[in-house]
Amino acid sequence: MRTRLAAIAIGGLIGMPASAAQATSLQVLTAFDRTSAQAHQEIKQRFEKENPGITVEFLTAAQNYEDASQKVLRGAMIGDLPDVSFQGLNLLRSLVDRDLAIALDPFMAKEGGPDKLGYDAGILRAGALNGKTFGIPFAISTPLLYVNADLVKAAGVDIAHFPTRWDDIVALGRKIDDPAKNVTGFYFQWDVTGNWMFQTLLFANGGRMMSPDEKTIMFDQAEGMAALATFELFARAKMPNLPASQARPAFIAGKIGIVADSSSNLGNAARQIGNAFDFKTVRFPLGAPEGLLPAGGNLAVMLTKDPEKQLAAWKYVKFATGPVGQTIMATHTGYLPGNGIAVKTPELLGDYYRANPNFQASIVQLPILTGWYAFPGSNSVKIIDVIKRHTEAVVTGKKTAADTMPAMAADVRKLLE
Repeated sequence: MRTRLAAIAIGGLIGMPASAAQATSLQVLTAFDRTSAQAHQEIKQRFEKENPGITVEFLTAAQNYEDASQKVLRGAMIGDLPDVSFQGLNLLRSLVDRDLAIALDPFMAKEGGPDKLGYDAGILRAGALNGKTFGIPFAISTPLLYVNADLVKAAGVDIAHFPTRWDDIVALGRKIDDPAKNVTGFYFQWDVTGNWMFQTLLFANGGRMMSPDEKTIMFDQAEGMAALATFELFARAKMPNLPASQARPAFIAGKIGIVADSSSNLGNAARQIGNAFDFKTVRFPLGAPEGLLPAGGNLAVMLTKDPEKQLAAWKYVKFATGPVGQTIMATHTGYLPGNGIAVKTPELLGDYYRANPNFQASIVQLPILTGWYAFPGSNSVKIIDVIKRHTEAVVTGKKTAADTMPAMAADVRKLLE
């Protein structure tokens, strides 16, 4: 892959090296993510080689997207912002509302527009607010089912007829359960990046987090109750409560039959599993014909207000979200790229995706992706934690969905006020 990328760079797809007339140092903030850390390092190395006048310094990685957002907000208070930050899709709003993120439309216009750069209009909507583009998707994830087809087959189910209802999936998991062999049949990675998986179940049921005018919460209606009831179903089935750091290695080791998780771990899982067992991915179940799925992942956001640094920051954002940067990112991870040139070019990702059919389950979900919802107001990050805390009470069987929803809705209303 590196040889192919080198050939493409020489061929001019990513442009000629930048002038080294004046050295510029960029400070870049990322969120800690084992699946993309290597990709960021390789992108940095390739970028600096192509742009000898610019160096990239990675700041200490944030623990997660919420922490990254808080780091930026704290930095803004003391005038110490990174030049570029990779922000969770649902947390861009807090930066835009505080006039911290820089609109990228003028920079794209000077390059000939988004189409020439490979940015699809639908993809750019993920980073658009108030009619302007403030972030360009770097890594896009969708919710998926990771399946050990060998264990599913041993339970008497053909992977081609995999169930599409949660009741049936949980029942299949119970058949796979084998305590004697330390095998868990089913696990739902409910705590992925705050409330993303709650939103996933809610949107899959056709629900909304808030009304279109954002004056009334709507997650406490029937679709949201059904989402919490699904978590309660998992609790009644004695699903263990595992952090991603345990669940993902357990699946790779063949100790979990079915895992609902983000596609961000797909590349890592495929590499580590190899031929150990028949690994398949399955589309995330929809609870309603009009159901949607929230796009996960992160965007590249420019924060520096220095005009000279903005030129260097734009070069880095353009490279990281461009054909070569996106190819590096996608082949290191299970995230989907936000650049159409990378996907359509055989030497980049075209041949790669054809050779790796497990990515297709995520790709075919692109048409039903919607935004990862961000609550309005200064308490948006606190609300994420509140929903996560209430969700955990249901998942662990401490409270029922019926008892939890009124309390969760009341807590969110207070924070919105």
